[in-house]
Amino acid sequence: MCIAVCGWRSAPDFPLVVIANRDEFHERPTAPLSRWSDGSGIVAGRDMRSGGTWLGVSEDAGRLALITNFREPGNHDPVAPSRGALVSDWLTGEWRRVEDRLDQLDRFNGFSLILIDRQKGWVVDNRSLAAPFGMPTGGFYGLSNSPFAAPWPKVDRLIGDMRGIMDIGPPDEDAFFAMLAKGGPAEEADAETAPIFIENPAYGTRCSTVITIGANGRGAIAERRFDSLGKVTGTTRIELSFRACSYWA
Repeated sequence: MCIAVCGWRSAPDFPLVVIANRDEFHERPTAPLSRWSDGSGIVAGRDMRSGGTWLGVSEDAGRLALITNFREPGNHDPVAPSRGALVSDWLTGEWRRVEDRLDQLDRFNGFSLILIDRQKGWVVDNRSLAAPFGMPTGGFYGLSNSPFAAPWPKVDRLIGDMRGIMDIGPPDEDAFFAMLAKGGPAEEADAETAPIFIENPAYGTRCSTVITIGANGRGAIAERRFDSLGKVTGTTRIELSFRACSYWA
């Protein structure tokens, strides 16, 4: 159960802040956060089985994308195209406009996306939204594993925690990582008490990511990785310079 919260132009000095946990099977091969060496300009982790990613940025394009999968027991198509490719295609610009692929999205297993370019942000999902939801500025938006419009208590909790941090000062990377680390065994929780961080030896939180971009276009993306016991195995932090970010100010 992945979770992500985005602050979109919610603070004058930091127009884009994202915090997220990626939950996945621990056996799925994954490359850590890096600048991809294929000339794509993507800064992200990488799913080494399907080749895409779950969250990333492109400095040159001024773009960000992240995806969470719908929880649909019994309704998973094993031959559907990779949802991670939607993220990487947005970052490279192969998916140029949001409208360009809307007629293709039913081919994918269920997902929700946050897509951001130089000036606008959208939520797109292929199960509950009839059209992309344009994110108004000055808001906080969260995704987990249910339809975007559906109440999801742990998303609401994380939005509240994030808002509290940003109401009192600049984004605090360490505080955000601490919020994302609030864990526990998911099988012992109900919807109201479901943990943000999933501890499970087979399927659990693989990494936490914090992205902060200032109004001057400078910022960072940081990733903290975990093993099947929930122990930290590595941290990567990459400084960013969004050359198109002046449009966001």
